[in-house]
Amino acid sequence: MDLTIGGLIAALLIWGIFRWVILPIQELFLELRRIAAGDYRPVILRGIPRFFQRAASNLRITAETLAKQKALLEEEEFSLSMILGGMAEGVVITGTDLRIRLVNKAAAGMLHLENETQGLRLQEVFVNHELQNIAQKTIVTGVQQRGELTLGIPGQRDRLHLVVTSSMLKMKETSNALLLVLHDVTQLRELEAVRREFMANVSHEFRTPLSVINGYLETLEEEGLSGEMFHKSLSVMRRHAERLNLLLEDLLTISRMEEKAVRLDSAPTDLVPLLRGIIEQMEREIEARGVDFRFLSQNNLPLVPLDAYRIEQAFSNLLANALRHGKSVGGCVELALSLEGEEIAISFKDNGPGIPFKDQEHIFERFYRVGGDRARNTGGTGLGLSIVKHVVQAHDGRITVESKPGYGSTFTIFLSIGKINNKPEL
Repeated sequence: MDLTIGGLIAALLIWGIFRWVILPIQELFLELRRIAAGDYRPVILRGIPRFFQRAASNLRITAETLAKQKALLEEEEFSLSMILGGMAEGVVITGTDLRIRLVNKAAAGMLHLENETQGLRLQEVFVNHELQNIAQKTIVTGVQQRGELTLGIPGQRDRLHLVVTSSMLKMKETSNALLLVLHDVTQLRELEAVRREFMANVSHEFRTPLSVINGYLETLEEEGLSGEMFHKSLSVMRRHAERLNLLLEDLLTISRMEEKAVRLDSAPTDLVPLLRGIIEQMEREIEARGVDFRFLSQNNLPLVPLDAYRIEQAFSNLLANALRHGKSVGGCVELALSLEGEEIAISFKDNGPGIPFKDQEHIFERFYRVGGDRARNTGGTGLGLSIVKHVVQAHDGRITVESKPGYGSTFTIFLSIGKINNKPEL
């Protein structure tokens, strides 16, 4: 009997230890394992004995603290990701060993980076000694550095101009890092180059006629000048003064057309009588060139919404261009109108020497010369085709050129007929 009671007491003692010690410890270990795995949900322990409640309370507080820190970290990471992703400037962060830790979207886009760059050295991604020197100098001195460099992009013809600011990032718990901020100034540098080239071209274009005029003025000041030389001097000066006037008018026209605020006085226009008027105005030049001139047009073409004054200027420039660069003997110029879908095509065709293929993509640039002094030798200002391009673009149209050296050129303007009701009113 005593043995039975003793066994029962022992069994109850073992059950009590298992129930009040071993099970709570197992439950605590399970919660610890869950928290160690990164699951910071609230710790809920039911039926924990009083002597385990402090440990359970500490575990609950630990889980809550870690959950708050995780939420704050995720919020900071999200904010940092949003800021870096939304920046127009490129951002690259490296360690002091110049191994890349982060490249934002803007920097990857600038450099056309498609592969993973994290862990690579800076010089492996940016093959540029100037950037390497800026980064190393920042690490050595700890002072912010700034510089401008030009990068060649693999697979791209154009070069990238960047202003780079390099700074040290002071970390509390980890080693320092290097911050590189990249500002893309390619467009600005290209605009500066265009401005310098434009000013050089304008200066050159003005210098030639002014030099001629000054030379003949000195001739007029000489004593004993014959009447024939007097009239020749006046004729030459008048011709070059007219050239200066044309150049100024063309420059003013381009300046106005490049203004975003330029307003077109558009109205539904019949292109046939407008073009016939231009032909009549240039009839003397057509006869002087002795070309075979043809005007072809489809019947019943719809009206086109346009600024007649502006578009007449573009048409006149193209017709003058066709006459100027056509053959001097056996020349043929054709002006044609046709309806192509929702657009009217106006083409100017000549049988002149044509345009070399390498020049065709540049002919609408200001002062661009095909074969050097082609426009100057034929009386042009070098701005006519640039004016045409701006006028057509202001009308939301487009212009194309087809040319084969030795077989002439065809310039075609496409203008949309728009929303004009071309049907007669009932």
